[in-house]
Amino acid sequence: MKRTAKVVALLLALCMTVAAFAGCASTPADSTETAAPATDGTETAAPSTEETEASADSGEIKSITVAKTGPLVGLDQHAYSDGVSLEVIATLFDGLVTLDADGNLVPTMAESWDVSEDGLTYTFHLRDAQWSNGTPVTAADFVYSWQRNADPATASQYNYELVTAGVKNAEAIINGEMDPSELGVTAVDDKTLVVELDHVVPFFTAMLIRCSFMPLNQEFVEAQGDNYGKTPESIISCGPYVLTYWDYANNVTVTKNETYWNAENIDIDEINFRTVTDQQTAAMLFQSGEVDFAEISGELVDLYENDPAFSKVQEVHVAYIMPNIANNEYLQNANLRRALALAYNKEAIADQVMKNGAVAANFLVGYKLCVGPDGKEFRDTSPTYLNYNAEEAATYWEAAKAELGIDSLELELTHYDDTVSIAVSEYIAAQIEENLPGVTILLDTQPKQNAIERGQNGDFDLFLFRWGPDYKDPLAFLELLKSDASYNWGGYNNPEYDEMITETKTGSLAADAEGRWQVLKDAEALLLDTDVGVFPVYQNGLAVLINPAIHNLDVRNVGVTYNYRIVTMDD
Repeated sequence: MKRTAKVVALLLALCMTVAAFAGCASTPADSTETAAPATDGTETAAPSTEETEASADSGEIKSITVAKTGPLVGLDQHAYSDGVSLEVIATLFDGLVTLDADGNLVPTMAESWDVSEDGLTYTFHLRDAQWSNGTPVTAADFVYSWQRNADPATASQYNYELVTAGVKNAEAIINGEMDPSELGVTAVDDKTLVVELDHVVPFFTAMLIRCSFMPLNQEFVEAQGDNYGKTPESIISCGPYVLTYWDYANNVTVTKNETYWNAENIDIDEINFRTVTDQQTAAMLFQSGEVDFAEISGELVDLYENDPAFSKVQEVHVAYIMPNIANNEYLQNANLRRALALAYNKEAIADQVMKNGAVAANFLVGYKLCVGPDGKEFRDTSPTYLNYNAEEAATYWEAAKAELGIDSLELELTHYDDTVSIAVSEYIAAQIEENLPGVTILLDTQPKQNAIERGQNGDFDLFLFRWGPDYKDPLAFLELLKSDASYNWGGYNNPEYDEMITETKTGSLAADAEGRWQVLKDAEALLLDTDVGVFPVYQNGLAVLINPAIHNLDVRNVGVTYNYRIVTMDD
């Protein structure tokens, strides 16, 4: 899989250029709270041939290695929200359903299910399956997992998904008003799971692909205590793979679960997740044949765009800046928020900085997410908002200065430490400072988990946030900005917006397809055009390098980005 010497030379030159530029840049804020030991992406080797000899004894294994610019943080499906952790979790667990290679919903742990006439009760019939320790998977495992997710004591990052799915009593339990045992999920017997809903949710079964709905073995989880999901020994699997190696720095290995109910249809024997510091390193490792998959952007796209291993797709993830309206008195000023939102060129960010198929996001609900009752995509029939306009931005800045009684302002932009986030943040900062004289943007570069903790604690001025939808509906984005939503870190709060979201989610409009669709459009307009509650930046694209022998390692529009259970490899 080695590439030409010309490309290697270009990569080396690019890396030298990037290093020189980095030497002139502002030093990122110091961080002492790291989720894993600092790495350079090359120091710690993946498991050696000797370490995997037992697997190799049965014949040559199909092994793939994927480069990731973030480490595995943890494997508790209710505690971690970073992309790498969710990708690994999704290889270890089966939910009731999953997506096939064509994006269709298909049964996994559920062989079949029935729905009551009123659409409020789902009865799932489970197949014969077992945990990797030999214990049968039962309906009680789903009940325990879902109740654990709802329990306020868990402080789950995904408890809101139970509310979105309409599970009976979920919201009251999360708010501490009812006991978790009263959640609308019941194990009738080992193979029969009944779920009751508070109201009809058209996309209920589609929600079940999410990791938070996957089962947990209560006896095992409680025996591990606080250590659950933090070592290979502290987790068991019911999915296509088991965790066999984790060095807590650069390398994670999952190996085919031979006791998995569908093992004969899992083609890849071993998946290695290798953490690298940046995309240049990932490209070099791909070049040398050490990894089979790497995401790239920027100038690397120019180097590889004619390579047979290169491909580019658009995904539904949208990046936007959250202003800390709750804690920053200046950002409570609507004219200042509008000035900032208009001051950076989104088209240039997508086309010149990222170059990976991204598009400017003059919206929150992205393209290719969902189709409405009119048979058309939400985005194709909705306006755009906050389009780049430097002159208007300057006008609103002048108004904000007069209202706030200031001549200058310093704000900090918190962002992740991956290649794309750094490049985008630097560009946004430069544009705002150029177009809004007197505004200074300080860059706060943080490892993703540290940045998330800052966001959750409200410890930021501006936060460059990126979100992938959990299900195919505009609410997958719009519900994030409800005043009490767990990801509304900036504290946007408009009772009218809250009412719109509630009515389309659980209220009178839930069953009114056309009326609901229009109110969702109105909610996006209120959030962006009227209130400027967040500042959209881009809808992401993915430019990737893939070993041509590997197939189906492509992007999923909802849920976990990559579905490794459908990946195949040439013999």
